[in-house]
Amino acid sequence: MRSVLLYILLALAAGAAGFGAYRLYESATAADHPLLGQPAPDVVLAEQDGRALPLSNWRGRWVLVNFWASWCAPCMEELPLLVEAQRRYGAQGLQIVGPALDEREAVSAVSARLGITYPVMADFARADAAMQALGNTQGALPYSVLIDPAGRIQEIVLGALSADRLEKLITRALDSSSD
Repeated sequence: MRSVLLYILLALAAGAAGFGAYRLYESATAADHPLLGQPAPDVVLAEQDGRALPLSNWRGRWVLVNFWASWCAPCMEELPLLVEAQRRYGAQGLQIVGPALDEREAVSAVSARLGITYPVMADFARADAAMQALGNTQGALPYSVLIDPAGRIQEIVLGALSADRLEKLITRALDSSSD
């Protein structure tokens, strides 16, 4: 009985420490990340057919790069919101890009099921390298980076975007462009 109680206490302590570390990293990412305001590195992603696709292809537009995977439950909750955001705001200058840290077949299945109309990529190695270059060295998903039309990183979000937070993020960005 004592050993069971000890294991439970250790598990709770480990969980609390992990949650605390996640919250600390999330907090630093949101407001104090060293890449905020800096030019986004011109990472190269790979389209579904394998063609190289540099991030600079979308210079002149607001770009929301959303790293995800089919096995990531928060990612699956967030993706329909992103599909709707691209539909609503694409004509106003928003481009969502979705590099997946996943297998090509899984990415194709999710894209078809959710009707994703923005570019998605399924090259794990390139997506991982791009995610790290854009500031996520922890590998946590989902991870989003908002880049302004001049190519500067304006927002970094570790974790799923709620509908409200996504709406505010996009409208604030697009409104700042019209000033």
